Amino acid sequence: MKCLNCGNEFEGNFCPECGQKADTGRFTMRFIFENLAAAIISRDGSIWFTLKSLFARPASMIVDILGGKRKRYFSPFPMLFFALTLYILITSVTTGFMIQEAFKDSEVAISQEVGQDDSQAIEVFHAIKQIVSFFINHYTLCFLLTLPLLLVAARACYGRENRKRYYWAEYIITIVYAMVIVVLFRCLTKFTYLFDHDMALSLGFVLSPLIIVVAFTACFRKMLGYSIVKTAWRSILTVLLYSAMLFLFAFIGAIVFALVVLNNKGAVNITIG
Repeated sequence: MKCLNCGNEFEGNFCPECGQKADTGRFTMRFIFENLAAAIISRDGSIWFTLKSLFARPASMIVDILGGKRKRYFSPFPMLFFALTLYILITSVTTGFMIQEAFKDSEVAISQEVGQDDSQAIEVFHAIKQIVSFFINHYTLCFLLTLPLLLVAARACYGRENRKRYYWAEYIITIVYAMVIVVLFRCLTKFTYLFDHDMALSLGFVLSPLIIVVAFTACFRKMLGYSIVKTAWRSILTVLLYSAMLFLFAFIGAIVFALVVLNNKGAVNITIG
């Protein structure tokens, strides 16, 4: 028979050139459910096995993957997209609530402190609020866009020797698996909001940096060859550097946004006058 994928003629159940199955019928719902189940429960590169390894022995899993033992594990970026898809589904139920409550008291306090006449301070605050709201409500996009910052922070804080031992891409693989843990924790905080608002806010804004440190320490420990304490310290520095760069970009963006808004309002007032 002729392979429908590469055109090679062969006999048997699989094409010897590309590995595609000989039986490639039309897609059916049974095919979809069987493939979904296989991706979740199979031990051969399954989501379930990778999740179990990621939480039970993350350091050993990373060493296995970097050392070439990869078939049994789900690929890093599909794994991250799976976690982010779950996060988006949960966020669709709770979108906007947490950020509105977090900024409500601050907005009242700033209005009382500076007064309604200080339009510049209020405009800057609203600009920062919009940027932070965008970051929280579009976590998937923001994380992917700021992944280079996290990579630079990790490369800078985990030691010169390890920068020589590992490529940039190998750091990215480890970071992505670590962020799967972080995203799943954020799924928990979003889900918790449906039952306890205060607990969800505490988990989201207080424990999130701690979870990032724990996830990075767990995933990078054996790869770097450090002790838990030394890896945790380096991970703290990584999170602080990443947060500082993120805050700097957000602050600059808020200032630019506020200036643009104020200039536009000024132009409108001059035109009306």
